[in-house]
Amino acid sequence: MRNVPSRKRFALAALALPVLMAASAVSAKTLVFCSEGSPENFYPGVNTTGTSFDGNEPIYNRLVEFERGGTKVVPGLAERWEVSADGKEYTFHLRKGVKWHNTSKSFKPTRDFNADDVLFAFERQWKEDNPFFKVTSPNHSYFNDMGMPKLLVSVVKVNDLTVKITLNKPEAP
Repeated sequence: MRNVPSRKRFALAALALPVLMAASAVSAKTLVFCSEGSPENFYPGVNTTGTSFDGNEPIYNRLVEFERGGTKVVPGLAERWEVSADGKEYTFHLRKGVKWHNTSKSFKPTRDFNADDVLFAFERQWKEDNPFFKVTSPNHSYFNDMGMPKLLVSVVKVNDLTVKITLNKPEAP
């Protein structure tokens, strides 16, 4: 057996510590988030900084997600989707049984996530006559910066678990 000097043993132990701590955090199922700064807020519709996007990402689900560690688009709240041949219509088939967060005594969800929620999420950022358009901010920065107000033609509920989004040109924002 080799005799490893104390400094090297200390360095090896120091390198192993973060791995062990990460493993214990994962097994405890606790979200641990380390950031270079504080998120602006926890409403992704008005975020403009990477810090805020990073802080919101583990909290909110999207219709589609990126595969962890890559750029492949995979199912999220939508279990599957179709894109029309001309690339202007996206039909999303939503997962059944998706529950809302229930973290306080004052908010008790009465139903599962459905197509009405997708419409609400789009319309509160897109349509100025929506009663919630100005609740958090009249400037939905990310939505606007992606050109969504001009790109969207319609967001329609086909049924409780299906939404069709029509664009005025083929684009995958």
